[in-house]
Amino acid sequence: MNSTLPSEEVGAKIVEWHSCIIASSYKDAALLKKEVELMLEDMEENDKLLAYYSLIEYRHQTMINGNNGILTNEIQFNFKETSLDHYLKYLYYFVSGQYEFNKKRYRTAVKMFRKAERLLEHVQDDAEEAEFLSYIGYAYYRINQYLFSMSYLEQAETAFRRLNFVKKALNCKQVLGAIYSELENYDKAELCLKEILEESTYPSINGITLRALGLNMFAQSNYESAVKYFKQSLEVKEHKKSYYGMASLADLSHSLFKLNDVAAALEVFKKAKEGALYHKDSEFISRCKFIEGAYIKKDTSVIDEAINELNSEGLYYEVCELAAEMVEISEEKGDNESALKYSKLAYRGRVNQNLIGDGQE
Repeated sequence: MNSTLPSEEVGAKIVEWHSCIIASSYKDAALLKKEVELMLEDMEENDKLLAYYSLIEYRHQTMINGNNGILTNEIQFNFKETSLDHYLKYLYYFVSGQYEFNKKRYRTAVKMFRKAERLLEHVQDDAEEAEFLSYIGYAYYRINQYLFSMSYLEQAETAFRRLNFVKKALNCKQVLGAIYSELENYDKAELCLKEILEESTYPSINGITLRALGLNMFAQSNYESAVKYFKQSLEVKEHKKSYYGMASLADLSHSLFKLNDVAAALEVFKKAKEGALYHKDSEFISRCKFIEGAYIKKDTSVIDEAINELNSEGLYYEVCELAAEMVEISEEKGDNESALKYSKLAYRGRVNQNLIGDGQE
């Protein structure tokens, strides 16, 4: 005879599974996922718990596969307003924001996270709240809203340290270091990033931090030091094999072209372009196109195409950065007309950085 499990019992197991996902306990999360799936077969009918399960299952897939999860938009919340219903709504908006973030639709992600934030009081879990603070901080960073981003990331770092989630705390601190650099507070950025290297025992974080140090040096036109850090980042096996390794290759090739080390730059550039295409990353496909137009083909139409692509993606900091580089190149050539054109593009990128806007649907 088939027994029917109380939905509360299944819900408690999903909460346990969810906690393992937050803590990045891959093995325990996988075991609990199987337990939950078996329990669902015998669970009494409960649409709320099935909705909860579908959201947590998406978070599990995101943890395992990065941005390859699929989120259905068919989940509806037509229940009587209870504390659990508020929490389910929170989860819906949070996971929807996470999905948009993973698809690089950062403005839409911020919208979802802001809706989730209104329901944050119904999250009775410090780890879950810290996770939310970090995600909204990352999303604000990606749309260049630095003051908002820093506020959330500082809170998230403090919360993760209180919970002894050191790796997640260091992730927050690494983004804070990147923000200092983008705000041209280069000394503070370098100090912050070097503190991470002193504390971190995680190869993936070390690789990303070394790349961030390289970017900090590149922004100061210290290309020799930038090359050193990018090469060090690629010596970290876990970093080299990752998406961020592809990014380091692109940054390294760019720095080598700046140093006029053309032979080495071309060799690295080929790998970087292959990596960008392999990862289907629109930002770095456009960045490679820019490098190709500026330093290999010396073709402004290719450069303009790359900048326009970045602009259409809402990557205004990158537009500003590359347009400013073209101002410098044009001025060195005495091409005042082009310098003026790219100055206008850089200015427009700077203005757009300060607009949250309705953004990418």
